This record gives sequence, structure tokens and C-alpha cells, in this order.
Amino acid sequence: MAKKKNDIIELKEQLREKKLQKLYVFYGDEEYLKEHYIKKIEELVPDCGLEEFNRIRIEGTPDYAVYDAAFEGMPMMTDKRTLLVRDSNIFTTRRSGTIVPPTDSQKAFWEDKFKRLSDDTVVIFCEKNVDARSALFKSAQKAGFAVKCEYMPENELVSWAVRTASHAGKKMDNSVASYLVSIIDPGLMSLTNELNKLINFCDEIIYKSDVDRVVSKSMSVQVFDIIDGIIENNAQKVFSVINNLKTQKESPFGILYLIYSNAEKMLRLKLAGVTNKNAALGILGGSPWMAGRYLENSAKFDLTSLTRMVTRVPEIDFEIKNGRVSEWQALETYIFEAMAK
Repeated sequence: MAKKKNDIIELKEQLREKKLQKLYVFYGDEEYLKEHYIKKIEELVPDCGLEEFNRIRIEGTPDYAVYDAAFEGMPMMTDKRTLLVRDSNIFTTRRSGTIVPPTDSQKAFWEDKFKRLSDDTVVIFCEKNVDARSALFKSAQKAGFAVKCEYMPENELVSWAVRTASHAGKKMDNSVASYLVSIIDPGLMSLTNELNKLINFCDEIIYKSDVDRVVSKSMSVQVFDIIDGIIENNAQKVFSVINNLKTQKESPFGILYLIYSNAEKMLRLKLAGVTNKNAALGILGGSPWMAGRYLENSAKFDLTSLTRMVTRVPEIDFEIKNGRVSEWQALETYIFEAMAK
């Protein structure tokens, strides 16, 4: 039996040969790839200057009359049009917050639409929430083509960053690119935004010091600065980072949870007796740079302190939920307790 092609490779072949499916479902974490390939599909379906009629776009809506009208419409002054539906949540199976799975009658509506797809419309779903096991998703796959857009591995992101910088006339070593990738939010969208800042800011060579000066660190990386401040017993350093996160309207409990997560990873390494970065990476996964930081910091805490930092958070959560303390007060108390240790 022939091995199934990778979704992205097969999609690229379709685009290169200009053989579009009637239906596409883009899902997964990597927003950059979703937008990239949606744009490529739309480029193969000219709107002939009549975007209003030939580029139909719908944000997820509970009004099924809107969907019905869009599916039953026709292109204007051209042979084909595109219909882009974002965040419909029709491929979900569980209620979560504002995400509500389709009812039985709504499922029947979509089953009917998927069976009667028109030759004059390329339908594109761009979804954040998908259960690939759902019957409706399988129906969409059968009627068209589903593409899971996943985050690229770190080594591919590093190569991509180096190539992009080179195309812009800048030189960036792999070590600098690796550091850049490790301290930002995941995904090509984030990497592209931060890389553009560096390209515009730097001269011929992009140094690590430029990354530190220009790039917006992810919240999880900023927590390393908080941990450094706790290790150094430097309240000013800690609360400088926290005030910055507060300005960014980050949740105090979110910050507390990240500190807890950081401490829990250090505790795991401490209990495992890990002494080198590769072993730490094997236990924690993720970025080699971050695994190295967890390992380095774990050596600066004793076992009792890390254990208390981990076990204290459920207690604080109970205190918050019972109204004994506000979230910001709880975070500050937790940090002072950690520094006292």
C-alpha cells in the first residue's frame, strides 16, 4: 500500500497544478500556514474586481440563513468564486465556554451542503477548534480536503529564520536564530513579526544582543526573569517584570500558574538527578534553550524550596476561591514567600 502523502505536500501539488478541491478545511495551531494557503487558493480564483460577490467571507454565526444564502449563491462575471468560513465550530463535539457543537438539525444541514458542493465555488473552512473524529469532519474530508497546520519543529524554524534574514540582506547565525525561536510565542506568525523588527532595526548582522533589545519575549520566558529575581532575592527585578505583565493585562493567576509550572519542571529535574541539558530535554521536551534554563535554575534551589513552591499553589487557589485574598495579593505573597526560602 502506498504511503499517504503529507497534507501540506499534497496541498502544494494541488496549488502548483491548479487543481483545486471544492472544499478545504484548515485547522491546527499554526495560524501563519492557514493564512498563507488560504491566500494561495484565493490567488488561483480571481475575483475579477467584484470582491463583494466573488470573495464571500463569514465569521462563525448562529444564523444558518447566512450560511444557506452563501452556499446557494453564484459567482458574478467569472466561472468561480471563494467562500471562506472562519471559526464556525461545526467540527467540535464538546461545549466549551462560548464554543457550542452543532445540533442534530445543524449537522444535517452541513451534511447536505457537503453532498451538494457546487463546481463554481471553492469553500474554505478556517478553524481553531476541531475534533478530527467527528462524523461531520469526516464528511468534509470525504467531500474535499482537510489540512492540519501544525507548528514547525524548532530546527526548521531556525533554518527558516536564517533564510528569511538572508533574503533581507541580513546575516544571522544559527545560534542567534535558535535563541530567537526559544524566547518568543510559538508559530511562524510570531517569528515573522519579531524577525521583521530585527531586520528593520539591525545593520548587516543580527546579534543576540539585538534580539534582547528588540524582541518581545513570550510570557513564559519572562517568567524566567521572575525566577532569576527570586533566586537573587531581588524584589525590584521581580516586580519590574510583574508590573510589565500587569500593563499587558495578563492575569495574575496566569502568572502564578507559569511560576508554578516553572517550579514543577525544576522539581522534576531535581528529583531525577539530571545534570546535563540533553537529559533535561529528554524529560521536559520543548526547546533545548528552555530545558537548559530549567536545569540551570533547578541547581540554585534546594529540594524543600521547590517542593513548597509547587505545593503552595493549590493552597493559594483555595484561598482565592474562598475570598480570603485577591489574585494580585496572592501572587505577591507567593513571591515573597519564595524569596524568603
